Amino acid sequence: MAAFTLGAGITDASRPEPYRRRLDDPVHRVLRVYTQDPGALRSDGAVAELSLPWERLGPGPSGHIFVVRDVHRPTGDIWAAVDLDDPRIAAERGVPPSTTNPRFAQQMTYAVSMATYERFRAALGRLPEFSPDVCRTTPEGRIELRPHWDADDNAWYEPGEGAICFGYVTSAAESAGATQAGAYVFTSLSHDVIVHEVSHALLDGMRPHLMKPSNPDVAAFHEGFADLVALLMRFGYKDVVRRGLEDSDDQTLNATLLTQMAREWGRTGGDGLSPLRRILYNQGPPDQPVPAGDRYDPKKEHHDLGGVLVAAVFEALNRIFRRKTTTLRKIGAQSPGTRDHLIDLLTSEARKLAGEFLNIVIRAVDYCPPMDLTLGEFLRAMVTADWVTVPDDPHHYREALVLAFRRYGITVPAVPDLSEEALLWKRPKESLPRIDALAFANLRPRFDPGWFVEADERKARATALGTYVTAGRHKAFGLQPPARVDGVTYEPPVVESIRTLRRLSPDGEVDFHVVAEVTQAAKKGRRWYLGGSTIVIDGDGEFRFVVGKGIGNWTRHAQTDAFLNDAPVAYRRAFEQREWSPADVVKRFHRR
Repeated sequence: MAAFTLGAGITDASRPEPYRRRLDDPVHRVLRVYTQDPGALRSDGAVAELSLPWERLGPGPSGHIFVVRDVHRPTGDIWAAVDLDDPRIAAERGVPPSTTNPRFAQQMTYAVSMATYERFRAALGRLPEFSPDVCRTTPEGRIELRPHWDADDNAWYEPGEGAICFGYVTSAAESAGATQAGAYVFTSLSHDVIVHEVSHALLDGMRPHLMKPSNPDVAAFHEGFADLVALLMRFGYKDVVRRGLEDSDDQTLNATLLTQMAREWGRTGGDGLSPLRRILYNQGPPDQPVPAGDRYDPKKEHHDLGGVLVAAVFEALNRIFRRKTTTLRKIGAQSPGTRDHLIDLLTSEARKLAGEFLNIVIRAVDYCPPMDLTLGEFLRAMVTADWVTVPDDPHHYREALVLAFRRYGITVPAVPDLSEEALLWKRPKESLPRIDALAFANLRPRFDPGWFVEADERKARATALGTYVTAGRHKAFGLQPPARVDGVTYEPPVVESIRTLRRLSPDGEVDFHVVAEVTQAAKKGRRWYLGGSTIVIDGDGEFRFVVGKGIGNWTRHAQTDAFLNDAPVAYRRAFEQREWSPADVVKRFHRR
């Protein structure tokens, strides 16, 4: 039996790479989009221009990362594809915003998807990847966007088809705002929905096994994470943030314009007034209890439980915003005539702060265990991700996050207290020699440390790590030697991914890391269980963090069994197949 194997994330060749600009190419492509959805008012900054890195496009648009294929599944009809490289369309900053022109929906899904991809790329310090399922399914491993796929009250990421599918509905008689009863409402025209679904795809590419539903927090994390990215990206639009602050009674971040998701889509049913989701805003002092119905409860429906994660992060965001703008608001109170200037300054601070929190949220995934994530562990990942980049934390971002999570009842397992020192992931307990093969000086990047490497180099790096980990060091990485022991079959460990990244800290210091995943499957009875570690290695080849979930921890596996006893069938099936498909699980996550 092999000591270890290489996973599909290492061996699959397809990896969509961004366009590499030529000297005679434009720098940016500017396209108009809805900042929220067609139901938003122009006075609320409903339309904005997105500036994207320029790439050569085919009709669709068909780019290097995303390709729009506008098929209507019930009829098989294909809408005529927009050509954004047509000089007449390019000169007009793309197709004008429209609810009736399908070419604008094609433009909107492409533009917002690319903006989301670029936001992940900037936060991670490397090129994002899609899952092996996507890379095996679609040409060049690109994601296919389907703006008018079906008459379905939903939108969803379809990993087995390498696609993101957008449904549409007709609006109910009770619909409010600018939405007429009986009108079509397209999820492909909702900025929040597009970002949410692309975030699912990018998260799946970063940590495929995080989707395996082993506890109540898994589905909640996926939905909450995607909502956080969507809401924080909204702060990129200056007019939206400014209008939100104008509408806020105390010039803080609690305006509905900044805290409600997919308002038009949510209003198509029910009372016709409610957005799809809204942040549970119960801002208060750190020790003031949150109403019991809004606190963490593993029995909550998973969107509601994910809403607790979103609420905690936004409470921390708002707390820091209040603290950093106290002087500005005091000056404004004494000088009523300067209100417009004050709002401009507050808008600038809110946008900058939201961008910093978005970096923390996205980067935290690199510091999550490869599977079985809890919301408390995501807090530890955020604290660690921010500490790595900004060790001194002058504005106490990490403290604000910890206090907010505690207030909402999100507990953190296996720590003595909630101090920063206790929450940070630790170096391995046992002394591990350096792995010189993965030191920066011994790596061969193609263009940049954050770019993909050639297949042979990727396999060589993964093989070096697998050889090191299985050379009598299994326990340090949450693994067992492959064997059959006491009725349990332990498969060989799998090196799932190995990625290099380069990030710039606020003080201008460059930080280089290797981030890898090593996992192992074990079969007991009819179920397969997972264990292993996320491994972070510094530029000298030293092991900085090993974030593990031991494969031999049968107490943890028993907790999974207890959860699965009452879980949906799709969740149980994920543990009853050696090679499971996440498609059914993703669909179950998306049920409203």
